[in-house]
Amino acid sequence: MNLQQLEYALTLEKLGSFTRAAQSLNMTQPALSLQIKNLENEIGISLFDRSRTRIEPTEQGLKFLLKAGEIVTAGKQLKEYALTLGNQFGGEIKLGIIPTLSPYLVPLFLDSLVNQYPELSLEIHELLTEEILQKIRLGDLDGGIISTPIVRQGITVSPLFYESFFMYSNHIRTSEAKSLKVSNLDLNNLWLLEEGNCFRDQVSDICSLKNVKSNTHISYHCSSIDSLLRMVDNQGGTTILPELTTLSLDTNQEQNLVLLEDKVREVGFVTRKLTGKEHLFEILCQKIRNSVPAPMREKSGREVVDPGIVEGWK
Repeated sequence: MNLQQLEYALTLEKLGSFTRAAQSLNMTQPALSLQIKNLENEIGISLFDRSRTRIEPTEQGLKFLLKAGEIVTAGKQLKEYALTLGNQFGGEIKLGIIPTLSPYLVPLFLDSLVNQYPELSLEIHELLTEEILQKIRLGDLDGGIISTPIVRQGITVSPLFYESFFMYSNHIRTSEAKSLKVSNLDLNNLWLLEEGNCFRDQVSDICSLKNVKSNTHISYHCSSIDSLLRMVDNQGGTTILPELTTLSLDTNQEQNLVLLEDKVREVGFVTRKLTGKEHLFEILCQKIRNSVPAPMREKSGREVVDPGIVEGWK
């Protein structure tokens, strides 16, 4: 067994086809098939189920490939780490950020990071949580900023800050209370992000959405918080916002906010173990923590809402 064979197997998992994997690796399909078969014979298990149109790992194969990915990534990043030893603040970070954070968080820290560390290269991708975790596992991303806590094999989590939740409604009067408990929310005509977004899952959790009724015949599927804001501004109703979103509202929109007192969303940095880029991650995470308002750096006894990310990769 060698690192090259592991890379072949990981490429096959990623592309799901011997033909496409062989083309990607610049080798023939029979040669790739032989290498995979030799690897399977050596370790004594079948890595892939070949009975389907798309090649998929077996249950045992997935466990093996998870560990293989860690080893291959560590080997690549060991070379990168050696290059950075003479330049502590140089290198590249490929970062995934979920859409409910990226447009509001990145502008807060990016200029400061670039100005202080001009030799640090940052590549940012706006992706959903599961896409980020999968790309970290496969080595396509170095890390991600998502809603935490989560439990995944081989993934480490570093909490960054805590966002309060706000109710946003254009029917709020300025004389009304500006905070309330979740249990006192009026959830009729609530606008939500489409399913598959972890922020929707969190809102569903804190609001017990099985009891929600709608007085409108409109069904609006969107993945943007800005879209929800525009719907409330123009069509009425209510939505729930994370705190960073509220920092960019205008004066009139700020009058439509009510703080939900007892819940917070934890935002964390996730990466694989032993990447060789820990010193760069430390710089990035510190910049992010310093960029948000000081009260957001502590949860202050409030309950962290479960992001609804199922455990995986066991």
